[in-house]
Amino acid sequence: MAEDFEIGFINPVKGALLDLFLSKGWYRMGMHIFTTHSLQPQGDDNTYPVYWLRYNVRNVQLSKSSLAIIKLNKQFTVSYRPFSLTPELVELHRLYFSGIDFHAADSLENVLIDINRVVYDTWVIEIRDNGKLIAAGVFDLGLETIAGIINFYDHAYKKYSMGKYLVLLKYNFCVKKNLPWYYPGYFSTTYPKFDYKLFLDKAATDVFIKETSEWISYYDFVSIVK
Repeated sequence: MAEDFEIGFINPVKGALLDLFLSKGWYRMGMHIFTTHSLQPQGDDNTYPVYWLRYNVRNVQLSKSSLAIIKLNKQFTVSYRPFSLTPELVELHRLYFSGIDFHAADSLENVLIDINRVVYDTWVIEIRDNGKLIAAGVFDLGLETIAGIINFYDHAYKKYSMGKYLVLLKYNFCVKKNLPWYYPGYFSTTYPKFDYKLFLDKAATDVFIKETSEWISYYDFVSIVK
């Protein structure tokens, strides 16, 4: 575990309090709220720097590839609702977990812990193909923010870019609810597994700088780290 890893517990972390924590570079982990600026993946002796991200929703311009993903998935039904743990979601996560090649919690309940929404105001997006649940995305809702927690899907639908589509659907939720900030988590300049979090719109992406406790644009960040 990284030496700069910090963790806290406050009950509950909802509304403006979630907004505040996210704005300071803190994020949900189970029932806790935590921050870190480095990562040591399981089975890897190396430590990688990580940086928290947020999207300025009102500035996002969807790319042609994003619009193509939306069009590709028009045939499916999408719904948003407050989270509750259902057998469908449990089975879909189990199916997803069985087909991944990276370390992750082995059950949806172990990812969230707070399955009854006591600590966080958690929501879920469900994507269905003729009634069959094929993908889901979980996020926490604040007053002016959402925080993406997990996306998972049936690997048989991989060609539909379900992971990216769920990011787009979370963005769409923000647009509909007039929420200015969408926090997708962190990425690393040296560990590419998190690069997908930059696909939405780099020009509308901010990066948290821990030394100054401020957010700067992604392109300003790139010029600094170079």
